[in-house]
Order: sequence, then structure tokens, then C-alpha cells
Amino acid sequence: MNSLFTIVSGIRFDNPWLLALLPLAAIGSVVYRLFWRKNRVGVLFPSVSALRNAGFAALSLFSKLPEWLHWLVLTLIVLALSGPRAPFPPSTRDTVGIDIMIALDVSASMNTPDFGGKSRFEGARDAAMRFIDNRPADRIGLVVFSGGSFTRCPLTIDHEVLERLAETVSPGFLDEPGTAIGTAILTATNRLRASSSREKTLVLITDGENNAGEVTPETAARLAANYGIRVYTVLAGSEAGLFDSGKKPDLNLKGRSELETVARISGGRMFSAGDTFGLMKSFRDIDRLEKSRLKGRTPGKNMELYPWLLLSAVLLLFVEQAFSATRFIRIP
Repeated sequence: MNSLFTIVSGIRFDNPWLLALLPLAAIGSVVYRLFWRKNRVGVLFPSVSALRNAGFAALSLFSKLPEWLHWLVLTLIVLALSGPRAPFPPSTRDTVGIDIMIALDVSASMNTPDFGGKSRFEGARDAAMRFIDNRPADRIGLVVFSGGSFTRCPLTIDHEVLERLAETVSPGFLDEPGTAIGTAILTATNRLRASSSREKTLVLITDGENNAGEVTPETAARLAANYGIRVYTVLAGSEAGLFDSGKKPDLNLKGRSELETVARISGGRMFSAGDTFGLMKSFRDIDRLEKSRLKGRTPGKNMELYPWLLLSAVLLLFVEQAFSATRFIRIP
């Protein structure tokens, strides 16, 4: 209902002065009835009841139907000539989505059960799946990494397939030990750089620092930035939660610094998640930030209404002429 009100209230006319033809036509009709129609020549019949009995009579409710159709046709033509436009807000199907790659750490340390009975990996994967469900218009892919990286799912709009593939991944999925954050960023960048989307995003979730691979996270982040890819980094684990509480644990200081640098270089943000709630909040914030970027980039369409008005007028004119020549014929 709100969308309909927005459309109706937003109608604008290119030539609004032509709408003055409607009251002029109404005045002309009154003059016609008062002065000309009253004195026109007609054919006298000795018995009107005989014509009715012969089937020429129309129900009183519909006797004015041709006249109503005539006025409706005239109104539609005048409205079409005035050049109406209506704003149509974009639907989900019309909205151009974002291409997003999710890079998920599958190193052995992600098996640590410090997320309310769940492992870090399970908590991160569940939060990522909820994030995917909230973005039906986006193409999303999945990269998994430990000491190396692997594209588990390329960019796709079929999120059911993506989620099924994500469910088959677990820590130890890759044989290479370590955490190659730079390599994971490069793999995701290779998937995103050929995209035609104006908005490209990488969400990287890990619990440690870069200790494998030949490319540093900073170098990979600069390459991603060159292709217009924003990188959001999420540091997951109980140690990450200590940063938010004001403490500075010895563990992950380097890892946090690396993730902050990656996010800063690429125009993204870095998040810390010490528990399941922190993970969910991090993904909600990323979701909100990315949706806000689309505002103003997919404006509603201004649709020209005159073709539809003219088409309706032509169809109704045929109906009016058909009725006037058959069931509602007037003599003369």
C-alpha cells in the first residue's frame, strides 16, 4: 500500500496545462445538451414500447454505457497528451547486487571450542550463512584457506548451492598447515577482478596471523584495492574479545595489526569477535555498510505512462463503437 501511495503521489506531468481540456470538454457537453441536442432532427416511432419488445431496449443501468466509455476515452487521451510520469521504486529483482567473496580460515586452530560450545569455525560459518541469507540479490562465492587457499564456490546467485558446499568444509579441509592470509586475499581477488559489478567486496574471517604463503597481507590488500575491492576482516576467537574489553593479550597482536592494515588499505573495516554474538554483530555491520553503499546507485525508475493510457483509450474506443453499433444503437 505504501508503494502504491508513493507511485500515485509522485506522478508528474510534462504538459500539465493540457489537463484544462477536461473541464472545457465538460462545459462543451453541457452546452451541447442544452442547446443543440434538444433541437436536432429525429425519427418518430408510433410506439416506443414496440421497439422495446423487439429487443432494442437496454437496461436503464447500462443505457449510458457508450456515453461513459466515450468520456473515459476522452479523459485517457487528454491524460496521455499531458505526459504523465510515475516513479517506480526498484524491487529486489531490479536492484543490482554486490559481488562478494567470503574467505574462511580452515586451519587447525579454528577447531578451538570457545564459541559457546561451538568451534570458532562453526561459529564463523553459521554467521556467514546468515549473512548470505540476508543478501538474495548478491553474487557470493567462498574461498577456504589455511597454509594455501582454494575456491570452494565461485561467485553465484544460487545461494543454496553455496551453502551446501560450505557445509562440506571443516578445519583440516586443506592439507597445508599454517594461515596464509595474503594468499587467500589473492585467490579471492582473482575471482572478483573479472566481475562487471561496480561493487566488489571480500569478507575474510580468521583467528590468527599470517604465517604461510609467499605474499604478505599488505601486498595482497594493495592489489585488491587496485581492482576496487573492499576487504572486511574479522578476527575471531576468545583472544579477539579481549581487545574489545580494553585488554591487550600477547596473542594475536600481530594478527590484529595485519587485519587492520588490510582493511585500511582496501577501504574496508576490521572487526573483532570474541563470541557468537560478536560474530553475528560483525556480519550485521558489514551487511549494513554494504547496503548503504547501494543507496543512490539504484534509483527508482520514472516510467512514461502515456503509451499505456493511449493503448487503453484505443481499446475502449473499439468497445464503445461496438456497443454503439449493436446493443446500444441509437436512432439517429
